[in-house]
Amino acid sequence: MQKIPFQVNEGGLVALLPNGHVEFLAASAEPLIHRHNGGSPVPAEELMTHALSDPLVTLDRFHLPAPAIAFVETTNLCNLRCRHCYADSALKRPDEMSTPMITSLLDDFADAGVLQVFLTGGEIFSHRDAVEIIRHARSKPFSTQIFTNGLLVTEEKLAAIPPGQSFFISFDTADPERTVRGRMDFPKLKRAFEAMRAHGHVFRTAISVHRHNIQDAEEIFDWCARNGYPRPQWLETHPVGRALLHPDMLLRPGDLDEVFAVYRRCMDRYSGEPEDASEGASEDVSVPAGPPAPDGPRAPAARRAADEIRGVDTIQFCQRLERAVGQEKCGRSVVYVNSRGDVYPCSNCMSGQLHRAGNVTRQPFAEIWENGFDAFRDIRFEDHTVCGTCPVAREDIWCQFRCPPLARNITGDEKGCGATEYLQEFTLRAGRYWRERRERGVTLTLTPRPAATP
Repeated sequence: MQKIPFQVNEGGLVALLPNGHVEFLAASAEPLIHRHNGGSPVPAEELMTHALSDPLVTLDRFHLPAPAIAFVETTNLCNLRCRHCYADSALKRPDEMSTPMITSLLDDFADAGVLQVFLTGGEIFSHRDAVEIIRHARSKPFSTQIFTNGLLVTEEKLAAIPPGQSFFISFDTADPERTVRGRMDFPKLKRAFEAMRAHGHVFRTAISVHRHNIQDAEEIFDWCARNGYPRPQWLETHPVGRALLHPDMLLRPGDLDEVFAVYRRCMDRYSGEPEDASEGASEDVSVPAGPPAPDGPRAPAARRAADEIRGVDTIQFCQRLERAVGQEKCGRSVVYVNSRGDVYPCSNCMSGQLHRAGNVTRQPFAEIWENGFDAFRDIRFEDHTVCGTCPVAREDIWCQFRCPPLARNITGDEKGCGATEYLQEFTLRAGRYWRERRERGVTLTLTPRPAATP
C-alpha cells in the first residue's frame, strides 16, 4: 500500500492522496492519514471530505513549508551531448554529491513532507549507484519519477527496481540524421518500453519540440498511439542552457501555423469523448502554453488514465497554487538541487546560475528552503508590468512565462516577459484551443481511444 506524503502548514495539510490528487486538507484529516500510513487504508473520497477550498496562507514571500515537487540531479554525467540541454550535461561536476549525501537528502525530503521527487541527471543511469538511489527513494512516502534518455536502461536494472516505478524517456525523433538528442530510435524505444512493462513499471516519453523535429513529433504521437503506449509529453525548447548557443533550434513566429497544426492533431489523437470525461486525464499541464489548472479542490473521480503515473496532479496543484497567490511556483512549491548540492528555485534558474539559495552539503535543506529564497520570493506576478499589454493576459489565458531566468535571457530584465514572440502567439492559440475543448466537455487521455488506434 502506498503511503500518503503530507506536510503541515498554517492552514492545515497539503497531501498527495492515493488517487493521485494533491489537495489542501483541514487539520482534521491528519488522524486519517496516520491511520492510512499505519496500514489501515482510507479511501481518497473520505479524505476529500476534509478538503479546503480557501486555505489560510501568508502571501508575503509565500511558500509551502516544504516543496511539493523536488528535482534532484544525481549526476551531470551523460552519455549524450544534446544541443538543447538546459543543464549543459556531459561530464561530472566537480564535487558532486556522494551517494550517501543523495540518500540523506531524500530522507530530509521525506521528513519534511515533499510530495513528489524527480530523479534526473545528466543521465541518471550514468551514475554507478542509480539503482541504489532509486530503491532508496522508493522506500519513502513521496512519489518518485525518473527522467532518462532510455539508452542505458537494462533488464537487470529494471528487475532490481521495485515494480510500479514511473519513467519519462526523453525523445525527439526516430531519425538519426535529424536528432539533436542522439541515438534513440523506435525499435530501441519499444524495447525499453516493453522491458519496463514486463517488470511492472509505467512509462511515458517526453518530446522536446524544436525547429528540426516538428513533423517528427507527430510521428512519435502516432507511433505511441498505434502501440497503445501513453500519450507523450509535449515540451517546448526554451532559450536556456545549450539552446542559447544554438538559436537555430528555437521556434519562430513563421513556424506557428505548422507547429500548431501538429499540436492540435497530436492532442486530438488522445482525446476522449465528452461522455467519457470521468475517465480522461485533465488537460496537458506539462506544456507552458497549455490550459490553466482549475481553481479550488476537485471532487473524487473514477480512476483516470493519469493514475498510471502517480502524482501527475502534483504539477496541476502547483499551478493552481501560483494562480491563487499571484506568485511563481518555483522556489515556493518547487525546488531544484543540482549534482553539487546547490539549491535553486527551478531548472531554469540553475541553468542561468540565478537565485542560488545555498548548498545542502553545507547547510540543512530545511534551513535553505525557509531562508534562502527571500529575494526570489519578493518577485510577484504583478511586478511583470509588461503583462498589462499582453493579449494572453487580456484573454485571461494562463501563462507560465512570468519566469525571471527566461525573462532575463530574452529581455535582459528578470521582471520582463519570459516568452519569445513565437511562444506568446502559441500560448494564445493553445489557450483558445483548450477553452473550446472545455466548453465541449472533451478531455485529454494518457492512453488513446480504441477507435483511434489503427
